[in-house]
This record gives sequence, C-alpha cells and structure tokens, in this order.
Amino acid sequence: MVRRLARRPETALFVLALGVYAYFFQAGGWNQNAHFDLTRAIVEQHTVVLDDYIANTGDWSVANHHYYSNKAPGLGLLAVPVYGAVHPLAQGNRVRGWVVHLGAYLSTVICVALPAAVAVGMLFRVALVMGGPPAAAAGLCVAWAFGTLALPYATLLYSHQLTASLLFIAFGLLVTARAAGRFSAPRMLAVGLFLGLAVAAEYPCALAAAVIAGYALAVVRPRPRLAWAALGAALPLLLLAAYHTAAFGGPLTTGYGATGDRARDGGLFLGVALPSARVLGKVVLSPGRGLLTHAPWLILGVLGAIRFIQDRARRAEGLACLGVIVLGLAFNSSLTQPGDWAAGRGIGTRHLVPSLPFYVLGLVGLIGGWWRRPRVRAIIAAAFLALVALSTRRMLVATAVLPEPPLVDLPFEEYLLPRWREGQVAVNTIPIHTGPLNADPTAWNIGQKMGLAGRMSLLPLGGFAFMAGAWLTWAVRRTDATERLE
Repeated sequence: MVRRLARRPETALFVLALGVYAYFFQAGGWNQNAHFDLTRAIVEQHTVVLDDYIANTGDWSVANHHYYSNKAPGLGLLAVPVYGAVHPLAQGNRVRGWVVHLGAYLSTVICVALPAAVAVGMLFRVALVMGGPPAAAAGLCVAWAFGTLALPYATLLYSHQLTASLLFIAFGLLVTARAAGRFSAPRMLAVGLFLGLAVAAEYPCALAAAVIAGYALAVVRPRPRLAWAALGAALPLLLLAAYHTAAFGGPLTTGYGATGDRARDGGLFLGVALPSARVLGKVVLSPGRGLLTHAPWLILGVLGAIRFIQDRARRAEGLACLGVIVLGLAFNSSLTQPGDWAAGRGIGTRHLVPSLPFYVLGLVGLIGGWWRRPRVRAIIAAAFLALVALSTRRMLVATAVLPEPPLVDLPFEEYLLPRWREGQVAVNTIPIHTGPLNADPTAWNIGQKMGLAGRMSLLPLGGFAFMAGAWLTWAVRRTDATERLE
C-alpha cells in the first residue's frame, strides 16, 4: 500500500505542497485574528461572543451589545478541535501567547494547508481525466500551488484557500466519478459536504458552489444520487444557520449587516453593486494587485476553458470552469466602494483565490495535437515555465517576507523586494493573541526555528523542495512509462 502510494505523482505533489505551506507561520492580522478569536472563544469560554478577544482585530460585528466576528464561521469552527487539543498546554492557567500561536500555527496547517495540498493532488487526477499528459498535469499542479496566490494564502489563517480547496475537491470528485461512470453514495455525500463547508467558510463561494451543483445536476446519473449530495450539504449549512441564529438572531442574518466596515455600506446589498468594467480592469490589470500582473499565464486558462466547451465530450467541465471564473470576476468587480475590490492588505485580490484552480484546469484544454510535436512542445513548455518561474519567485518573496504588506500602490517594488534584498523575512509583528504588541516579529519559518537567519532560513525549504521535486519527477516518468506500455 505504501509503495503504491509512493509511486503516484499526486502523493509526491501532496507532500511537496504540504511541506512548503507548513514551513511558514504568518502570525496575526485583522482577518486571521477574527477567525481565531472565534475558535478561542468557543474553546476557552464555550461561547461565540468575542467581547474578551476583540481588541486584536477590526473585523467585528455588534449585536445585542456584544461583539462577534464578521467573518463566515466555517474556518473558526473547523479550528476548534485543533486548538482544543493545544489548549490544555496552558495547564489551567491564563493562556500565554505561545500557546495561542502554537494553536494558530497548527490550525493553519491542518485547516488550510492540508486541504490545499489534497486539492493539488486532486488537480493532477482531474487533469489526467481531462486529457492532460502526466508531465503536463504535474507542471500545472506546481504552477497553481506555488505560482499563484495559492502559496501565500495557504500559509495564512484566511478562508480563501480553504474554500478554493473544498470547491475544487468537490468538483474533482464529480469529474473523476463521471469518467469512471459511477457516482457512489459516499462520494456524493462528500461532494455535498465540501460544497456546504465552502459556503460556511466564505459566503461569496455560494456562487461557485452553485456552478458546481449545476454541473452535478447535468452529469450525475442516476439522478436520485443527488439526494446524497443535498444531505451532505445540509450538515454544514444547518450548523451555519445555527451560528447565525445564536449570534445575530436569525438563520440568514450574517455579521456583515452589523459590521464596522464602511465598505459594507451602500450598493445594492452590503456594499455589493452591479459589476463595473472599470473595477474589473483594476482586478485584472492593476500594476499592484492585478491578477495577470503577477500571474499572466492564467489568461491561458480562460482560453483553454473555451476550448473545452468546443469539445462535446468535455463541454460540461469547460462550462463549469468558465462559470466559476466569470462569476468570481463579476463578484470582485461588483465591490465598487473605493478600494474594496482590492480586499485590504495583500499582493493581489484575495476574492479570486477560490477560482484559481479552475483557471489552471482550463489550461489542459490547450493541450492538443501540437503537444505531440517535439519542437512546438519544447517552445510552449519553455515559455510557460519561464512565466511560472517569475510568478513563483514573486509569490515566494511575498510569502517569506509578508503576505499582507502595507497599503502601498506597488507592494513588491515599494515594500517586499527592498526587504527581500536586505535579507529580511518573516517581518510581521502583529500577534494572533490578545496580549500587548511589540516591535519584534511574531511570524517565523522553520529555518528560523533551526537557528538560521534572513534568507538563509529558506535553505532547508530549498533542500526539501529539491528532494520532493526529484520524487515527483521519478513518479511522473514512471507513470508516463506505464501509460506507454498500456
């Protein structure tokens, strides 16, 4: 069993992604603190009221004279058993900062990085099913995992990469089941569970979940199997409704209706208006935050999804990918309050993170007859690898230094790259606990815990990536050879 797993490229991809993601602890900030404050309140005080924790974040809501997180509760709830296992280290005394930071680090690894690594492996399986050669499928997985916003957000206690993983795993379960011609009840239950969890973790993901549900409606046979997916989705959605009722008085009342965030005022609904072409231009091409500024190769995913639609056998998958992409862009461009589209501090618009694997899967649609021509294949692969390498370097710099740089026009040029050249890494000083602030960094990476400083602290990460990459190369070659024999 172990040998069989070791021979599979998706296993190597999982280990590579999880190892890289778990290498970093980014410490605190408003968003991650709002999630973890809920976790702490449940574990430490058995309540969802954040009155004793709210001092470390501005992402709060007020209801019935009490403070609550204004975030969807899914991530905070998922982290409860993780922090519940760490909290006894306080031995009944006042919880110290190191206990909270350890709990936050493990919660990030287990609740964000682990699902992200599983989703990377799932992308490999789906890319194969959709017609991609093993080497190309593995390359696309690496590109998504490290050459997009997936890298920094897989190291942050944010819900965006978690929802990206849940949505794509659910979609992957459906695609692979369709290829096998068997939609088992347990698989459909898992599909519904993951879609429901995605919505419970990030409300706007309901748009992508609806697209995937539509795909399921189109391909699942026999139709009664859809009832299992509905049952799976009902579990997290009922828990979400119970949380809303306990905190805000009604199953459909969210914290955004009572938040202190002015961006939620106005518009048609909680700051959301009709999509704006002007804002869409910023979302896609802004020099500081644009999607294609840092990962220009993602545009090929849109073209590939269109190619899928032209192929009758893969039309449903192409429509699903394009639907998730378009709705993600539409939602992001509908946040028309000044600066709201950029979603606060960061290096890109995090609202697009859940749709990124669908861009990458779309790239498989461009792998056609030209792939069998060695010269053309070499040119295309070299150009693609060069673009991905540039994107990966930028994502690594941001992840190593600070994924949430201050609100400047050009985060890399004005903040991240100067600090990278000076050898500064893990510079975040904001704690995730509720204790006093200080000028010392609270973020860290594994290399620093081993006694290394500056950029030298990334050397162990480089060694790990080299060994995992060699494993992946061997597994892919073995898969290629097996397919040729068959």
